[in-house]
Amino acid sequence: MTDKYAQIYFFVVVLAAVLALNIAIFWPFVGAIVVALTLSVVFSPIHKGVKRVVGGAEGLAALITVMVALLIIVVPLAFFGTLVFKEAGVVYTVFKGGGSEAYINNLNETLNLALQKIYPAASFDIRQIFERILDFLVNNVSGIFSGVSGVTFSLFLTLMALYYLLKEGDKLKKVVMNLSPLADNHDEDIFSKLSQTVSSVVKGSLLVAVIQGGLTSLGFLIFGISNPALWGGVAVLAALIPMVGTALVMVPAVIYLFVTSSTGGALGLLLWGAVVVGGVDNLLRPKLFERGINIHPFFILISVLGGLKFFGAIGFLLGPLLLSLLFSLLDIYKKEFKRDVEQV
Repeated sequence: MTDKYAQIYFFVVVLAAVLALNIAIFWPFVGAIVVALTLSVVFSPIHKGVKRVVGGAEGLAALITVMVALLIIVVPLAFFGTLVFKEAGVVYTVFKGGGSEAYINNLNETLNLALQKIYPAASFDIRQIFERILDFLVNNVSGIFSGVSGVTFSLFLTLMALYYLLKEGDKLKKVVMNLSPLADNHDEDIFSKLSQTVSSVVKGSLLVAVIQGGLTSLGFLIFGISNPALWGGVAVLAALIPMVGTALVMVPAVIYLFVTSSTGGALGLLLWGAVVVGGVDNLLRPKLFERGINIHPFFILISVLGGLKFFGAIGFLLGPLLLSLLFSLLDIYKKEFKRDVEQV
């Protein structure tokens, strides 16, 4: 009996050590894996359709789906993200060096005058607000664009992982289920609900926010606002804020155009924000959320910001994914285990 316990203890220690070493090995590439897992869920319907078209050829279907993901998501986001980072770096240097663009001073004065009509003691420095936003973008998102070789390698790993997840996802799922101590029906429920919540959060919140940010950038470019990509990046985060959304970026820009005597441009940008950017939120978000599990936008916002703060750039996806997993597990607990726990 003593020998048996010694064997068990030895096995547990060895297993823990090997597991820790493997985590250390895989940790530098966790970002690529997380992105690949997310894309595999989002593009799963397309993969199934392609597989039917190519007669069930798993490898060919996975390859075509990866190319579609590359063209639709990866390339545009990489291009837009690079512009955001470059513009953020330039403006960040200007702000930290004590310089300023004219519209910042005009906007600061106009907003203070407007607020003081309502509350005479109101006063704030919009430069400090922008500095904090730029600090957040530069310090937490710079890792994605720190070097061309690093970005290329990460992209290669992501696409390779996506290919194998699409091609052999069912096999990997069975391996996980065999290793799990839970009953197979519980494992199936977790996979199903996690897939639903991930799809809902990524499509219904993150994708809509990215689209709104892109449209905000386009509007700023059309109507002559400086650094359109940078403020589009800020609009992506603003779009996640309940009740406020992209108005946090659009309203100051409209005020700036009015202040600089560009009344036509201000009205044009106002209509662009209300009809085009706002229309995405009103029309697209409900359709993307209708088949998912609705998670309150405030929790999604906190998960994105907390994820960026804790995990760096990849936290933009990893934060909502962990939130989705939590809600999935809580739902399983409520339906499957709560009664058993109460009886104990």
